[in-house]
Parts: sequence; C-alpha cells; structure tokens
Amino acid sequence: MKKFLAILLVTFTFAATAQPVKKGKDPSMAAVTTKGYYLNLKGDTVKGEVQTNLESEIAFYQGFNFKAPGSTKVTPVSPKKVKGYGFNDRHFVLVPYDAQSQVYIEQLVNGRLKFYEYKYNDTKEGRPVISSMYYIQDSKAEEKDKEMAELKPISIKFYKKDLKPYMKDQPVTWNDLDKFTFNKEAVINALKEFNKYYEN
Repeated sequence: MKKFLAILLVTFTFAATAQPVKKGKDPSMAAVTTKGYYLNLKGDTVKGEVQTNLESEIAFYQGFNFKAPGSTKVTPVSPKKVKGYGFNDRHFVLVPYDAQSQVYIEQLVNGRLKFYEYKYNDTKEGRPVISSMYYIQDSKAEEKDKEMAELKPISIKFYKKDLKPYMKDQPVTWNDLDKFTFNKEAVINALKEFNKYYEN
C-alpha cells in the first residue's frame, strides 16, 4: 500500500509540474536552405537562399521559399512575381497550368531540345503515389515546324514516337532509346547527346 501511495504521489507531482501543451501552430522543422536564385518578371536574377526541405517533393512545383541576403527569415515567393528559380543544379520554369493558375516545371535538359518534368499527387491501385508528366520543346524549330517551339507533353507509353519528330535530324540518338520502356535518365542522356551537335 505504501508503494502504491508513493507511486501515486510521484505521478501527481509530475503531472502538476509538467508544462501544458501550447495550442496553436503544429511544430515544424527548421528551414534548411542552400544557395539559389530566382528570376523576377523583368528577367533579373535575384540571388539568395532557397529552402530545400519543403513538406513534400511536389511542393517545389507549386512554389518555393526564399531567404534574401542579410535576412534571417525564409518567406514564400508568389509565382505571380517570379518566372523561374533554382538551387543545387535544379532549375524550375513557370508555365500556365490552366486558365487560372501557373505551376513550375523542372528543366532536366537545356539546349536546342529542352526537356521538363512536372510531379504531382496521383493514385495507383488505390494507393497515393507521386507521378510525373514530361514535356519537350525545340527552341530552334524552323518555321515549318513552329508548333515544336511550343511546350508539348510526352506520353510515357508512346514516348519514343513522340520524340521522333524532335530528333529526326540525329536519328542515331533516337534509335538508341528503348522502344517499350521509358527511362528518364536514358531520355536525358539522348537529348543531351542530340544537343551537342547544336552547341556554339
């Protein structure tokens, strides 16, 4: 009985001295930042730091948080004011998503042929997953192929067929791609190889 009372006394003492849980914001991790930049609407480069530990990978495609030089705070930057940003050799470009909104897509290849990825929340077999959409653009398309200068989606299933008109000038790089299986790294390497022929 004495042991029970002693335990009860210790429990009450602990409960009385314990700090109450504060209501309000949920706890969050401190921002981790790295050197980065953004391009304002005038095309000027603004250097500073970009937060790299956002709540999920897809958050980078919706917006980003930026710390200006000399500042201690990381603040969200509106896509309405910034047309691109980057950090750690990753570069994001703002594009229209629908009539009301814009999103960022990541530039995976730069050069004559530009290759982009957009990640989004999806569901497969009843489970949440992150899926990707891919886009291509020919920055030096001739007048007869001017529609190729626009950003075009690539079907994962028929990606090789979709890439063929863009890579027809260098068919060897296109032929090396697997006909049946889309592999992002293989596409990146093929497009980089293609672009080498057009570097100044």
